[in-house]
Amino acid sequence: MARSKPALVAVFLLVLALLLAIAAAQGPPRPLTNPSDAAALHAVFRQWRLEGDAAAEDPCGKGAWSGSFAMNASVGCDCSSGVECRITQLNVTGYRNITEIPPALFNLTELVTLDLSNNNLSGSVPREVGNLSKLETWHFNNNNLSGYFPHESSLLRNLKSLWMFDNYIEGPIPEFIQNLTNLTDLRLYGMKLQGPIPQNFSKLINLENLMLGDLEGNYTSFDFIENWANLSTLSLRKCGLIGQLLSPPRNLPKLKYLDLTSNNLSGSIKLLLQYKDSLNFIYVGNNSFSERLPPEIIQPSVPLDVSYNPFINGSLRSIPAGQQWPINYIGTSVDANGTIDSGSLTIVNCLRMQECNRNDLTNHATSFAINCGGKQTSYSDRMPTVFSEDSTDLGGAGFHVNTTSHWVVSHVGSDPFSKSPGIVHDILETDMLELYKTARTSTGALRYYVVGLANGKYTIQLFFAEIVIVDGPGRRVFDIDIQDRNIRKDFDIAKEAGGSRKPTNITHEVIVDNTILVIHLYWSGRGTCCIPYEGAYGPLVSAIKVTRFQDPKISPPQAPHSGSSRQDEKRRGIIAGIAALCIAAAVISSSVVYLWWKWVSLVKRPMG
Repeated sequence: MARSKPALVAVFLLVLALLLAIAAAQGPPRPLTNPSDAAALHAVFRQWRLEGDAAAEDPCGKGAWSGSFAMNASVGCDCSSGVECRITQLNVTGYRNITEIPPALFNLTELVTLDLSNNNLSGSVPREVGNLSKLETWHFNNNNLSGYFPHESSLLRNLKSLWMFDNYIEGPIPEFIQNLTNLTDLRLYGMKLQGPIPQNFSKLINLENLMLGDLEGNYTSFDFIENWANLSTLSLRKCGLIGQLLSPPRNLPKLKYLDLTSNNLSGSIKLLLQYKDSLNFIYVGNNSFSERLPPEIIQPSVPLDVSYNPFINGSLRSIPAGQQWPINYIGTSVDANGTIDSGSLTIVNCLRMQECNRNDLTNHATSFAINCGGKQTSYSDRMPTVFSEDSTDLGGAGFHVNTTSHWVVSHVGSDPFSKSPGIVHDILETDMLELYKTARTSTGALRYYVVGLANGKYTIQLFFAEIVIVDGPGRRVFDIDIQDRNIRKDFDIAKEAGGSRKPTNITHEVIVDNTILVIHLYWSGRGTCCIPYEGAYGPLVSAIKVTRFQDPKISPPQAPHSGSSRQDEKRRGIIAGIAALCIAAAVISSSVVYLWWKWVSLVKRPMG
C-alpha cells in the first residue's frame, strides 16, 4: 500500500496539470452581457415571441435562438473589454409573423450589424433608428415597410451596406444618402421611390455595388456617376435616365455588371466600348441608343442585350457553326443575315417590322402550345394538346425561333452575383403533372411571340407551379403583360396556388389585330433575391397555350370548289328558281283577282 501512494499522487498531479492546461487554453471566463443590452434584447424577443425558455439566459452566452435555413434568430457580441459583452450583431430573418419594430430595439446602441430582412414588418421606419450610429450593415429588405425614410437615418455615417428593396417606402430618394460616404453596397429598388437620383451621389466614392431601380417621377441625368475605382456592379434599371452615356468617359476599372434597361438613354452605342475589357454582363435594352453596333463588343462569353433600341444598326459578324452567342437584338435594325437560317430571319424581321411578308407566315393552326423549359409532351384537358419543346439554353441573353409554329422565346437577365439557371426542374417525385415539372425562368424578362396569326380573338392560358422556392420565407413576384397591357401586377405563383409545387393557371382573352401576339413576363424589383440561392427571383412559367376564340376578322383565302360543292350550288340555284316562279305566280293571281273585282263593281253600278 505504501508503494502505491506515490503513484496516486503522480496521477492526481497529472490530472490537475491537464485541467489547468485546458483552463489556460480556454482563457478567462466570458463576461456577462451588458445589463442594458440584455434587457433590450429580451424585450424585443418577447414582443416577437422568440424568447421561449431562454428568458433567463444570458444573450451573449446563448448566441443563437434559431439557426435553420428558413428562419434565423441570432446575436453576436463583443466581449473584448473583459468586463462585459456588448451586443453588436442582431439577425432575425424569415419570420412572417413578425410585423412590428419594437421600440426597445433602438436601445441596442452598440449594434454594428442589423439584419431584419424577409420578415413581415409594416409601418414606417422609426426615427429612433438614428440612435444606432455605429451601424455598418442595415438590411430591412423584403418587408412591408411604408412611409418615408426618416431624416434621422442621416446620422448613420458609418453605414457600409444598406439594403431596403422590396418595401413600400415612398417619396424622393433621400439626399442625405450622399453623406454616407462609407457606403460600399447600396440597393434601393422595388419600392415607390421617386427620382431624380441626387447629383451629389457622386460623393459615394467607395461604392462597389450600386443597385437602384423602379423609380417614379422626374428624369435623371447620368452625370452623378464619377470615377469610382471600386465599382463592380452598376444596375440602374428603370431609373428615368436621359441623355447619353458617360462622356467624357469615367474611370471604372473594376466594372463587371452593367444594367441600364428601360430608360431613355440616347447617343452612340459605341460609348460602351470604353468598358468592354472589364464587363462580363451588358444590359442596355429598351432605350434609344443609335448608330452601328460595334463588332468588338459582341463576345461569346459576355451576355449582351441591345433589344428594343430601334436606331441601332449594323451587321452581326459570322458566328461559328454550332455556337449560340448570348446576344439579344430583337427590336433593333441590326442585320442578322448570314448568322441565322432564312426561316428564322424572316420571323425575326417581322418582329423588327423589317421586310416582313406576313402572307408567307400565315399560321393556319387554330391553336398552339409550348412546354416552357421542357421537351415535347401531351396534355389532355378538354381536348388532347401537344405542347412543343422549349428547352434551348439562352444563357444571359438571347432568343430561340421555332420555325414550324412561328413562335419565338426571348430572354434577358442575369443575377450580378451568381449564375442564374434559365431552365429549372422539380427534382422531387410528386404527383404533379409533368407539364408543371419544368419551367423557363429569368431574373429579368421573358417574352413569347407568335408571328403570323390571323387577326381575331384568342384565349391565352398560362400554366404555373413554383418548383424552385419550395421552403422558407422566399417569395417570387413578377408582372405579366399581354399585347402591351398589364394583366397581373405582383403575381405570386405560390400565393395564387396555395403553396409551392401546386399548379395554377391564368386564362385571358385578347384581340390580335396585327398578326403578332406578345406575352411579356418581367421582374420589377419585388420578391426575395436569394432564397434558396442568389438569383432565385423573376418570372417563371411552365407552359403556354393559345387557342382561337372565334373566327378571325380576316377570313383566309377560299379553297377551290370541289365537285360536290358545285352540285350543292346547282341545287341551291334550282331551289332559288322555283321560289322565284312561286312568287311570280302569286303576284299574277293577285292581279287577276283584283281586276275581276273592279269589273264586277263597274257592271253593278249602272244597274243600281
